[in-house]
Amino acid sequence: MEENVKLEKIKKSCSTGVKVTNVIFVIAVVCSIICLIMITLIAKNGEAFEEWVRRGIESGHITTESSVGEVSAFSISVINPENMHSDVRAIREMLQTRPYSVIFIVYCAVGCLMLIVLAVVMKLIGSVFKIIREEDNPFTEKAIRRIVKVMIAVSIVMFFTPGSIFGILGLVITWVVRTILDYGRMLQIQADETL
Repeated sequence: MEENVKLEKIKKSCSTGVKVTNVIFVIAVVCSIICLIMITLIAKNGEAFEEWVRRGIESGHITTESSVGEVSAFSISVINPENMHSDVRAIREMLQTRPYSVIFIVYCAVGCLMLIVLAVVMKLIGSVFKIIREEDNPFTEKAIRRIVKVMIAVSIVMFFTPGSIFGILGLVITWVVRTILDYGRMLQIQADETL
C-alpha cells in the first residue's frame, strides 16, 4: 500500500515536471521566434538601425566599453566595431557600412541558437518525466534508457559551453546515475518476483 502512495507521488511529480518543461519549451520557442524577427528587421532596416544605435551611443544609453561598477537604469554594451576585422571581403564591407547591424544580428543569432538548444533539451527532459509517469515504476529499462540519453545530451551541450568541465562532470554523473538506476531496476525485479 505504501509503495502505491510513493508511486503516485512520483507520477504527480513527473506530471508537474512535464508541465514545467512544456512552459519553458514554449517560452524558448517564442523567444527564438522573436530573435528571428529581430534579425529580419535589423537586416531589412539596417540604415535606420545604425542611426538608432548611434543616437543611443551619443546619449550614453549604449556603450562600446567594458566597464565595472557603472549604475544606470538602462544600458546596453556592444562590441566596438572598430575592433572587428575580417579577411572575407563581403563581411569587411558590411562591417564598414553597417557595423552595428552585423553585431546585433550575430547577438540575436547566437541567442536564437541557445534558445533552440534549450527548447530541445526541455522536450527531452519532459519526455523523461512522461515515460516515468506512464510506466508502472520508474525503474523500467525504457525509463532508464531515456534518462541516460537525456543526461548524455545535456552533458554534450554543457561540454560545448565555456565551462567544458561541467560536460565531463555531467558524463560522470550520468554513469553514476545509470549504475544506481540499474540497481533499482534489479531490486524492483526481485521484489516483483517475490510477490
